[in-house]
Amino acid sequence: MILGYQLSDYQEYGLKVPVSITLAKQTSSILIAGKSGSGKSLSARWYLWQLLSSGESAVYISDYKAGEEYEAFEGSPAYASGQDAIQMILDFYDFFTEIRRRRIRLKKHYTLFIEEYFGLLTYAETQSKKLKTEIMSKVGEILAVSRALNTGLMVCVQRADAANFASGSREQFQAVLSFGRCSAEQFRMLGFSGELEENPTGSYKAGQALALIDGQESVQEIIVPLIRNPDVMCRDLRFYLSHQPDFRPPDGADAVRQ
Repeated sequence: MILGYQLSDYQEYGLKVPVSITLAKQTSSILIAGKSGSGKSLSARWYLWQLLSSGESAVYISDYKAGEEYEAFEGSPAYASGQDAIQMILDFYDFFTEIRRRRIRLKKHYTLFIEEYFGLLTYAETQSKKLKTEIMSKVGEILAVSRALNTGLMVCVQRADAANFASGSREQFQAVLSFGRCSAEQFRMLGFSGELEENPTGSYKAGQALALIDGQESVQEIIVPLIRNPDVMCRDLRFYLSHQPDFRPPDGADAVRQ
């Protein structure tokens, strides 16, 4: 999956030098952070389109805020909004648990995408603190061992506060992206350091981001290309979402017994 293109080469020469990751082998979970208007949601849809159109991963979407960016997916069994977004996370966790219990090695990667994670947790806390704690615990467990099971999370947040993740689980993301203007606090929060530390706020525009990827020596400055036909992309996404496996652990060609 292409996270974006090298910012300097794109701006100076118009060259598209990809910054890529490979699910399962290299990366199982991705954290996407950025303020409203930073381009993270449109970029996330491009990532999901890549995963589905290439067949690299099945995708399931938990969208608590039910934003207009994802309204084209309403009615798809792989998409849940509002209160149902919590159930989507719980269902994915049950699937993840069953895969682990039965020692099944999935041939196809399974990704749970959580949009506006902080908003979802805030709502869960209004229902009960126990529910919020349960979600954080289950998300943390998936982050800790999902790579070995060919599953993973893609989580979108405006701020990646440690308080929103079970102890130590925020560090389990193998790829961290920060879109738009990044405050010094957010910069440290996301784990960035080194040559960019003296100027963490930068002047990044919508669709431009810092990328920290496990196995790569330094922070990458990237740009996600302008999506000229987002409605067409969403239409294709809707088709792919509606034609993929459900949460039943496979017994046939999609699984290998360990």
